[in-house]
Amino acid sequence: MTFAIEWLALHIFGVLVAFALLVIVFRKEDTNYKGELILTIACCLVTLVAKSIYIAGGQKETLIVIGKMEYLGKCFGNYCALMFIMRWRNIKIPQWFIHTLLAVNVGFYILIATVDYHHLYYKDYWLSPSKAILSGYTLEISAAPMYYVYMAFLLAEIVTSISIIISSYCSQRSMPNKGKIHFLMVAAMLSPMILLSLRLLGILKGDDPTPLGILLSCIFLSIAVVRYGLFDPVKNAKNYIIDNLNEAFVVTDADHHFLFLNPMAENFVTDIKESGSYCGDGEIYEFLKGSQGFFDWNNRHYQVEETALKTDDFIQGYMLTVVDITKIMEQNRLMKELVLQTEDANRAKTNFVSNMSHEIRTPMNSIVGITEILLRSHHSPKEQEYLLNIQSSGRVLLTIINDVLDCSKMESGKMQLFDEPYDTFSLFHDLKISMENRIANCPLELIYDIDPDIPCTLKGDMGRIRQIITNLVNNAIKYTEKGSIRFTVRVRQKNADKVMLYYAVEDTGIGIRKEDQKILFDAFQRVEIDRNRYVEGTGLGLTISQNLVNMMGGVIEVESEYGKGSKFYFTIEQTIVDPTPMSAVNYEQQKSGVIEKEAESLFIAPGAHILLVDDNDLNLVVAKDLLKPLQMQIDTAENGMQAVDLVQRNHYDLVLMDHMMPVMDGIVATKTIRELPDEKYKKLPIIALTANAMVDARKEFLNAGMNGFVAKPIDFTRICNQLKLWLPKELVQEVSGEEAKQLLMNDISDSEIQPENPETGFSFEEGVKHCGSKAALMKTIRIFYRTIDSKANKIEQCLKEGLISDYVIEVHALKSSALLIGAVPLSEAAKELEDYGKQGKTEVLEEKTPDVLTLYRDLKNILRPYAEKEEDAKKEFSDGEWITALQQIHQCIEQFDLDGVDQIMEQLEEYQVPECIRESMDQLRVYVADVSMEEIMELTDTMTELLRD
Repeated sequence: MTFAIEWLALHIFGVLVAFALLVIVFRKEDTNYKGELILTIACCLVTLVAKSIYIAGGQKETLIVIGKMEYLGKCFGNYCALMFIMRWRNIKIPQWFIHTLLAVNVGFYILIATVDYHHLYYKDYWLSPSKAILSGYTLEISAAPMYYVYMAFLLAEIVTSISIIISSYCSQRSMPNKGKIHFLMVAAMLSPMILLSLRLLGILKGDDPTPLGILLSCIFLSIAVVRYGLFDPVKNAKNYIIDNLNEAFVVTDADHHFLFLNPMAENFVTDIKESGSYCGDGEIYEFLKGSQGFFDWNNRHYQVEETALKTDDFIQGYMLTVVDITKIMEQNRLMKELVLQTEDANRAKTNFVSNMSHEIRTPMNSIVGITEILLRSHHSPKEQEYLLNIQSSGRVLLTIINDVLDCSKMESGKMQLFDEPYDTFSLFHDLKISMENRIANCPLELIYDIDPDIPCTLKGDMGRIRQIITNLVNNAIKYTEKGSIRFTVRVRQKNADKVMLYYAVEDTGIGIRKEDQKILFDAFQRVEIDRNRYVEGTGLGLTISQNLVNMMGGVIEVESEYGKGSKFYFTIEQTIVDPTPMSAVNYEQQKSGVIEKEAESLFIAPGAHILLVDDNDLNLVVAKDLLKPLQMQIDTAENGMQAVDLVQRNHYDLVLMDHMMPVMDGIVATKTIRELPDEKYKKLPIIALTANAMVDARKEFLNAGMNGFVAKPIDFTRICNQLKLWLPKELVQEVSGEEAKQLLMNDISDSEIQPENPETGFSFEEGVKHCGSKAALMKTIRIFYRTIDSKANKIEQCLKEGLISDYVIEVHALKSSALLIGAVPLSEAAKELEDYGKQGKTEVLEEKTPDVLTLYRDLKNILRPYAEKEEDAKKEFSDGEWITALQQIHQCIEQFDLDGVDQIMEQLEEYQVPECIRESMDQLRVYVADVSMEEIMELTDTMTELLRD
């Protein structure tokens, strides 16, 4: 009896322990497998309760019912434990397996619950005396086959669980408390297994101890959960993150009473309470919530987000997330400073690009402007073609220079297209000349394939189209060593108003790899740098071309086969102005029609008085020459301050104002003029005449009070249109076409030309043909005249010393210069000497050279009237000033300052040369040109002595 009481007490204690475990585990955090463990403990609890009742004793039928109840826990306890372990190891359990295993357990339980009706599980059962039962009798059984099958099934479930635990131990490398957790898990599975095995083997006789084994299993599992955190690592990680984040998390009920504070929040609340500023939870909550989601504390800045915790639209509480944003605000402050610095840098870059535009365009103004002046004079067809080529190439060069400006515009979003009518033949002709010039020294064939049905006049941005083609052709030339380059233009579609043009540039060069084609249009990208390191370029051309084509509504594409060549092509739509095909227009008349074109816009204004302002002397000369046919009175100023002074002292009908000048620039000068008190200064037309072509600069001109804009290099037609627009109407006089042509053929008067004598070997008319104009010939004659003696002496000296190669160079130069001034017989004789010199016929040279040099020297008397006329017009210079200048030349030579020598010589050309050193001056010019330093020093000393005598 005593043993039965103790046995019962032990099971009742087990019931209490199982119940306690159930409560503890139930209160743990939710996980994916918490339910399986609770069910396992619940099955244990059912088994222990049933076992306790069984120990209390009863009739045979009662014990059978209680035994069935005990089996309810046994059947499903192992199943739940197995499910718990499989979910703990995150084993993906197929639904069919879960259902099958559950069905087996249910099937066995049904088999046990119906033992009264069959002998499959028990063959027989009866009451037998037992000290472990209070009533003195226990139920003994005679096992049937299904009994052993079920026991084997239970053992299989337990073995499966142990296998999973052992596999987990072997595969886990960094699990905290790895050994302890897996030991407890194995012990949990072995406890019921060992007791069950000993019972089946008959080693443990008497009452069934298996329920206590199940209890031990639940205890070990609970220890693993409670003591070593066996539950979901993801959940543990979340809790860890919440506890260790630098953000504060506060959870309250609906009345703002604190329910949960993570460590960061606890620190906040503690500090706030200790400060004495706020007391209750509600006050602290309101402080933490901040004003508009922000608050400051202890020199730190915090951002707060409030979230309402709802269930079915019912607010159960609130959660505050408090984030320290001190570093973020500091970074924002630094970012704002960086943005300001970037904006300053962009402004500096824009100013630099603007300045560069001015500096580059200023010399280009001289090149293109002087070419345009020369085109007004008579020239041979070949020379006319050369000048047209210079003019065309100069304009193309300007567009290339603008690439740099375009990059700046594209980056700032200020790139604009200007749709204007343009002549398609002129576009393709300019491109052809530019291409031919580029490949002149390359073993490449240019194939020019232009559709003759392209309309002769279209509307679009011709400059940008030229820029795109130039970039593509330049790229093709760079990467093609031999073979050909094909430029193709085709009409793809055409209607009454629009035409779709297909452009393509195809080469037989090195080609482009597939992988490199992806970066081809990226700025500053160069493909195969190692292979192409000697190829010039910045990598901007294709990027600019792609952006421009996109702006025109097209897409630029590339086809390439590595090692065989590349093809770039695009299609753009243009508006038709004149649908006449190019093939139907006579362009030969246009080729020589420069003067006719300028004559269309020409007028005269002899009563007009204008002021031309520019800091570059050559620009002033070019502009005055360009405007000479208009017969206006033109004053000049070198900076804005002079312009303001002249405007106040003189009456001007218009001012042409440069932008960037020393002392005072054109913008400031214009504003200053506009602010002068008299009303006339506010109405005075001021036209910007500048190389600064940036869009912002044009706006700045208008904002400063300028009336118009003419870009450098100066286009004669455009400047005439601006002048006609802004000059007083009563001063503008229209002229006929013939009168305009005569005015444009400006030249020296016939009175300055000496009567010709064919026997002299000099023809002024022939010289005009070669120099292009009378004025140009006069300047050339004066230069030729000065060097006659020195050049003749040098030819004699070279022949005497046997320097035949130098002799050939000198007579070659004489041949060209003589033909240029119209001395055809001398030019032919020099050519003959050149040929003999190249053949090495020294004896023939010694025989013929004296006669040729006599002819050469005789020209001095013939040309003297032209040369001395200019000399007499020069300013006077005292002998003392000449001596000082010659001594300075000597000192510059000693210091190897050749630039200084050139500068002094240029200044001396403005003054009359004293009679005693005129021949020496001619020789000095030759020495300076030849950089004969010893001779220069000796001659300047001699000239100084002559002046002193």
